[in-house]
Amino acid sequence: MNVQQGTIDALYEIIGECFKYNRWLDRFVSVMGVQFAMNKTSGLIHQNIAHYFPKVSDTIGEKCLENYNITVKYASTPEGKENYLDPKDMFEQLESKIIDFQNMLIKVVNIAQDNKDIQVYADLLDVIKDFNKIVGQVILLNDKAKAYPNMMSFDHDIDSFWIL
Repeated sequence: MNVQQGTIDALYEIIGECFKYNRWLDRFVSVMGVQFAMNKTSGLIHQNIAHYFPKVSDTIGEKCLENYNITVKYASTPEGKENYLDPKDMFEQLESKIIDFQNMLIKVVNIAQDNKDIQVYADLLDVIKDFNKIVGQVILLNDKAKAYPNMMSFDHDIDSFWIL
């Protein structure tokens, strides 16, 4: 086998997290659009962030596992029933969770490097580089949400600070 078992296990775990995050974000944008009437914002987050997670899962699976003739295994996803106090609370949680995911990615990269799976390490660096754009966008969204007194104005103006 060309990839160490510890690296494979870490890759399975991050792939599972991708689907958990997609499920969480689908619920997130549903609440944002329906309960808080922020349809423009929820649409952008749905298309550009929620849909990112299944894509990155496929990228990791194809480049880091299937490329070495290792099948992908998928974890179960939890129910999506979260509720939120208000949109500002949502943006704080979004930033926290996205940074948590970034840290999980970094952990997997470190595992690949420690296991001397440099071929996997190299492909994961590309994943992190791409994901950093999402982190930057989410930090900006949370900062803007804190500055806006009215979230309907935030939703109206989102195109002016959407960078993805």
